[in-house]
Amino acid sequence: MTAGVILGIDPGTTGMGYAILDARREPPQVAVCDLIVTPQRGSAAERLVSIAEAIDRVIRAHDPATLALERLYFNKNARTAMVVAEARGIALLCGARAGLEIVEYAPSEVKLAVTGNGSADKKQVMRMLSMVLRLERPLSQDNVADAVAIALTHAQRSRFASAVAEAEGRT
Repeated sequence: MTAGVILGIDPGTTGMGYAILDARREPPQVAVCDLIVTPQRGSAAERLVSIAEAIDRVIRAHDPATLALERLYFNKNARTAMVVAEARGIALLCGARAGLEIVEYAPSEVKLAVTGNGSADKKQVMRMLSMVLRLERPLSQDNVADAVAIALTHAQRSRFASAVAEAEGRT
């Protein structure tokens, strides 16, 4: 696991949250975070193409070392789960094509890492992100906040793994 610059992604097809987190700083710094918006009237294929193009642009612009994204969990709505899985696959493809380290975290892992509570709600996650990352403006979009939280989870895990390796004399 490495820290450095992390691209966090919260998969979706109507709005895919993304964040670039510079974990080389203390506290880690959000370089950019936003929502990839897809054409509402476009076909499923057109939405996936627009997601791929946007992710490729973000990767070229920020040169992240790692792609951190949310692991799929079972959804009661199979159709929604399939659509999200397609968007997630596009993110994985873009990350792999760019040679990024790819890591995945379950939603409960992200909530636990950010708030200390694996069943925290969205507002608790947003509040903690604002405090931990010392954000000038609070995050207001769920998908964007989730992407920031996913990137922060990886930054924290990487730092912990590095500290353990150093303590064991493996660095």
